[in-house]
Amino acid sequence: MSNIVTRTFGVDFIFFDLFFLLIWIFLLIRKKYYTPIRWGIAGWFIYILIDYLLWYRVMGSRHYNGPINPELFFCWFCFSPAFVQFSYVILMFERRSFRELLLWTFLFYSGWTLVGLLSQWIHLDDTIIRVSRDMGRGNQRLIMGGLAIANLLAGIVLVFLRQLRWKDLAYLFIVGTLVEFALEFSLLASGIRLEQHQWDPGMMILNALIEFNCGIVTMWLLWRYLSSPKHKIQ
Repeated sequence: MSNIVTRTFGVDFIFFDLFFLLIWIFLLIRKKYYTPIRWGIAGWFIYILIDYLLWYRVMGSRHYNGPINPELFFCWFCFSPAFVQFSYVILMFERRSFRELLLWTFLFYSGWTLVGLLSQWIHLDDTIIRVSRDMGRGNQRLIMGGLAIANLLAGIVLVFLRQLRWKDLAYLFIVGTLVEFALEFSLLASGIRLEQHQWDPGMMILNALIEFNCGIVTMWLLWRYLSSPKHKIQ
């Protein structure tokens, strides 16, 4: 399994993605779901710290080649997945109704997939942008896997402390897997993993299992703490 993961897409992909982001944010505001919005913004800063500052600037494991200024590009590149993923997870944590869970999940998957497909079908600007990451540098994959296991063990401890039920723990990891699988599926369906030369099911499954699950229980604990009446923002 290669440690290099690459995305190759046209500039117009960003245009379509920004349109999807506007729809996603508009629906959250219309429904007055302000907590997911706050978490989405917080996720943006987390992604900037990790993806831009740590991986791109400090470690040099993230590589970018394109016509857009790197700082401006990473402003979007970090915001797009972070805001949607973090706000989606909070929507899943809040569990207002099964119907809403299905609708937001459908929008999440279909929206991201359609963004990639539209950029292939409608040629507004096909100037190539290439972004890659060496997951072997700094043992990133190993560290993420270790964090995912640590979150699982923390969840098991919470179950034995009767702070969490087994089915709730399974739900958390299903949500964490769905979040990352949405990204992997959209990249596969739209052909953005062009430089992978072929679909790597091992990489897709491994990324889906560990990338967001490396912090899913931690995120749930923090969300529960901040959602308590004592700390809830009115």
